[in-house]
Amino acid sequence: MNKLNFLPEYSKLHSGKIESFIAGLLDEVSVEEALSEKNTLIDVRTADEFKQGSIPDAQNYPLFDNMERAEIGTIYRKIGRSAAVAKGLGFFEPRVQEFLSSISDLKSRQLVVYCARGGMRSASVVRLLQHHGFHAAQLQGGYKRYRSYVLQQLDNPVPPLIVLHGRTGVGKTLLLKYLPDHLDLEEFAGHRSSLFGAINKTPQTQKNFEALLAQKLLELPNSQPVFIEGESRKVGKVFIPQALADAMKNGTLVYLHASMETRIRRIVEEYSVCDEQTFLETDSILKSLQMSMGKVKTEQMRLWLRQGEIEKIVHLLLVDYYDPRYQHAMRSYKYVMKLSAEDLNMAAEELVRFRNSIINSRDSILPATYNKTLN
Repeated sequence: MNKLNFLPEYSKLHSGKIESFIAGLLDEVSVEEALSEKNTLIDVRTADEFKQGSIPDAQNYPLFDNMERAEIGTIYRKIGRSAAVAKGLGFFEPRVQEFLSSISDLKSRQLVVYCARGGMRSASVVRLLQHHGFHAAQLQGGYKRYRSYVLQQLDNPVPPLIVLHGRTGVGKTLLLKYLPDHLDLEEFAGHRSSLFGAINKTPQTQKNFEALLAQKLLELPNSQPVFIEGESRKVGKVFIPQALADAMKNGTLVYLHASMETRIRRIVEEYSVCDEQTFLETDSILKSLQMSMGKVKTEQMRLWLRQGEIEKIVHLLLVDYYDPRYQHAMRSYKYVMKLSAEDLNMAAEELVRFRNSIINSRDSILPATYNKTLN
């Protein structure tokens, strides 16, 4: 046994031997099986592949870096599979012990390993881990199969929705946290769905947004109403799937309202300008408003920003920018209930009672008589 304690004369293995090593029956699991809570998901793709789209809660242990993968791909296309396997083996062989050490804490866990398509990267790692006493299996079809699974889930019928609307700062996203069975699209997107929505956030890619959304939808009841915040088709840079967008349009609409003072306070608390980076991002966004709000107002807001007068900025933005646009976009919406969001606990209690009235109605649809305004 050589110093890596992997295989006899491992350092002399060529592509034929390594392919022979991973050939034959391999422990495999389906996507549905892989997503069980008992499993720990191991993604052996590159950091770039992982960043663009991954399975929620998966851990990234790249077999190659981005440049190595590109070189292997070029060799595969120009020379062939065997040469590409040999090159990959050459890259990975010196790092085998480091790889095993990095993953040693997971030796007692049930591991599911995946790569792009359930190919040689994940197969070789599964064999390696099994050889060293790990409990490991390969995800059938890899990330590509998982991605198809996600898209299929997002095409399925969506539970009935109670859609919360209201002007910017009223507290829609905050209120969701008080409610059972809710979908927080802004949380999945890593964006507040506003002009300043990416500040102090890490926006998700479309693939990761959809993965998180599909995961949550599987946890929710199929027939009981689910709370969701009203959004446009886009949340930051990601798009809401068509089936969900349609369900939101056809959902039960509730209008939330709060005083200007409350809205300003909530926005200031949420969008904290607390460091130089946040200051620069905010200033850049304010400058971009010159076309829509005029130079005088944008320069005034930039001055307030330098002076720390954030409340004044928010007030002007609400009155001259957000509220007129919201009024125009929502002019045709019909709400079954208008509800004060001054006290989020009280608003949540009323919304839960409202939802229960839907659940308890004979056909599980909104009672026609339930149309009230709560101040």
